[in-house]
Amino acid sequence: MVNLKHFTALTLASLLAGTVNGEPLIVESFESGDMSATNEAGFDWGSNNRTSVVTADAVVYNNGEINVAKPSGRDWNPKHGEHSLRFRYPAGGYMAEQRFDLGAAYEELWLQYWVKVPINYYHGQTSPTNHKFLAIWMDGYSQKGQGSTVVWEFWGNPDGSSRLAVSFNGGDAGVSEGHQQHHDFISPADQGRWMEITIHLKASSDNSTPDGVIEMWRRWENEPSSERTQFHKRTDVLLSKPSSGAQGWKAGYFMGWSNSPYSKDTEWLIDYITISEAPLLNSTGLSAQEGGNPPNPPVLAVQK
Repeated sequence: MVNLKHFTALTLASLLAGTVNGEPLIVESFESGDMSATNEAGFDWGSNNRTSVVTADAVVYNNGEINVAKPSGRDWNPKHGEHSLRFRYPAGGYMAEQRFDLGAAYEELWLQYWVKVPINYYHGQTSPTNHKFLAIWMDGYSQKGQGSTVVWEFWGNPDGSSRLAVSFNGGDAGVSEGHQQHHDFISPADQGRWMEITIHLKASSDNSTPDGVIEMWRRWENEPSSERTQFHKRTDVLLSKPSSGAQGWKAGYFMGWSNSPYSKDTEWLIDYITISEAPLLNSTGLSAQEGGNPPNPPVLAVQK
């Protein structure tokens, strides 16, 4: 069994793995203190766009190493280790986004990560109220590519709570559908809580067969891993691949544009991201209440 303190020390850089025996493509908990994570396929983080790597006490990376003390009234305690990725939406601001490139394309993809609800969360009230949460695509985002794009967005209610919905662009061979399967997501009562998000995407077997898969689950950190709640499930959609280039899911972004800005400075944290071709529903997660341990590291990145 992995000792959690020893594991944390080892992950000063992100954990790497191949796809042999269902091992993750990459596990990233920002313990390198920067955005240098990569793997054999060439995984790469984009530039920080109102995002930064933080410890509980300071900003340590924003398109370069820095050291800026945490202002008072903030909570940057990570889910795992000593670092997490902060998304800062200033009051009235519209954008905080972190892009990534998987380095290779995958017909089937699983993504699991932890998100901390802002400690002062209250959904903006101007119309339209949708905020981007997560987007994943093949050769180009939305209409910019021939392949498919899937986007999760959350929509506001008058009481400051939010509903999460999913939409997809089926690519040139498919169709674009509106937001669907709206599900109660978070509310001001959830301020400061960590939740685990699990995503499953599978491209259609060919560009004429509607057997593509879109699935999403959520659980709060005090819930056992066996009780993840499924928000979205479509197994009958056409998620077509482009005629050339990326033959599967290749890139995406976390968070993103907010159509209904927050009235106060609002910060999200993301931590412990696992990306895999193999299912992740059997993972035990990191909840201390469950006594869970992170997975054994198959290969370690070069440490700084």
